Amino acid sequence: MAAVFAPLGWRAIGGPAVHVALMEREVVRRRHWLERAEFSRLFAACNLLPGPGSTQLALLLGLRRAGVRGMLLAALLFIGPAVLVMLGLAELYLHVGADRSVQLVLLGVDAAVVGIVARAAVDLSALGRRGVVGVVIAAAALAAGILGFNPLVVLAGGSLIGYVVWSLDAVGHGRRGGFAQVASALPWLATVTAPLAAAGLLPLALIFLKIGALAFGSGYVLLPFLHADLVGGSFHLTDRQVADAFALSQVTPGPVFAVAAFLGVQISGIPGGVVAALAIFAPSLVFVPLVNVVTRITEARPGVRASLDGVVLAAVGLIGSACVALARVAFAGPIEVVTSVAVFALLWRWPRGQPIGVVLGILAGLLILATTR
Repeated sequence: MAAVFAPLGWRAIGGPAVHVALMEREVVRRRHWLERAEFSRLFAACNLLPGPGSTQLALLLGLRRAGVRGMLLAALLFIGPAVLVMLGLAELYLHVGADRSVQLVLLGVDAAVVGIVARAAVDLSALGRRGVVGVVIAAAALAAGILGFNPLVVLAGGSLIGYVVWSLDAVGHGRRGGFAQVASALPWLATVTAPLAAAGLLPLALIFLKIGALAFGSGYVLLPFLHADLVGGSFHLTDRQVADAFALSQVTPGPVFAVAAFLGVQISGIPGGVVAALAIFAPSLVFVPLVNVVTRITEARPGVRASLDGVVLAAVGLIGSACVALARVAFAGPIEVVTSVAVFALLWRWPRGQPIGVVLGILAGLLILATTR
């Protein structure tokens, strides 16, 4: 478990699509812990949960491989680096975040992220069933995402189409698991969430706990939740602070939900960042054992398996729509477009080269800065 998730915690840059693609390479292609079809179903099940989808997939893989201890180890190794990096960047941002030069460099990095996410979407497209129906589901989800449809509605539509078209495919699979996994996770959850009661930080903790429990659609649709709950009001954050935090979360390793650590620092310093991060990830420690039980029970049911295949393809389409949305913001000129294409080509040749892609983005940002002066 440590050999898989310790490197991923530092190398998984580019958002949920990249994280899932990297996990698939490690646990399916390299180590053969499970078949691609089973990995695809677990990925689909996590897309039906609120909260950080790629993080929950990491936790679910840990739970399947090594029980509750494996889940907690996966959480520590996959989430921990992201939180540490965001805490450091948040403290730095307090001093230099308003500088125009910083904003221009971030623009180049955003362009690199477009290439990273696009390459990951291509990888993930192999998880669903192929054929005309699969292409139609992914294309419809892409269009729906661009048009602004609710991600939960899009995933439900993919599930329905998959059930109707593929439910006659019978695939046998064993059943294992039990609700004891859920019960065994609850004491750990109480330990992890203990800081939520810290004096003066309870309102902050409750806000991020709510976001972690209700934000459907993974990290790509987190921005509206952050804006609604944190801009103005008692927390005194601005649109610019939230947008910058989200941009940085796209180019740092680990889950996008670690943006909570960054914003918590802007509100209440390092203690606020730690509490916000614990709060937004805490619900996943309950959701993951639950979804593990449900998938164990339903794995032998052809109709459910067909529905989950539809969810996978719909999720790929939604990831594509998020890539389009990011491109609209990042592509302010030819340098950004060339950077994105170059990063995509790099990852096509070297699939594990995400850090190099980010470096290219930084260099592009410096070039943008030099050409605007």
